[in-house]
Amino acid sequence: MKRNLLLAFWIFGILFPMGWFIRVSPLGYRLFNQLFSPQWMHIFMHGLLFGVLGALLMHSLYGKMEVRKGAVVALALVLGVAVLQEGIQLISERLPIHADNFFDIGVDMSGGIVGAALALGVRKLFDRRARQLVTIAE
Repeated sequence: MKRNLLLAFWIFGILFPMGWFIRVSPLGYRLFNQLFSPQWMHIFMHGLLFGVLGALLMHSLYGKMEVRKGAVVALALVLGVAVLQEGIQLISERLPIHADNFFDIGVDMSGGIVGAALALGVRKLFDRRARQLVTIAE
């Protein structure tokens, strides 16, 4: 349950239009833009947010279905959240679709793939270690 609650909060955080929310404060808006307007920071944050999302999804789905199917489901959900996030951003800022939106979705998917792969790798290491400990205990 806690695992799914963290996942729900993470998705809400990704989808919440921070640029719109922060406009309430001129100082906050200026600071937000200074911090997140450089292209490298924009790419880094998209990758990080969706990397964690991919890891949380893979962790949540692990053991509930075959690993490949779980990975496909996790990455499909990452794609869905990425498209939804870009759509909310376009609507909240009243912008037309632009090539940058597709670039962001590509970065989001790359982060999701890395995060899911890392979560799966860590989970498999823990499973292997647990099996070794059971074998030693017997």
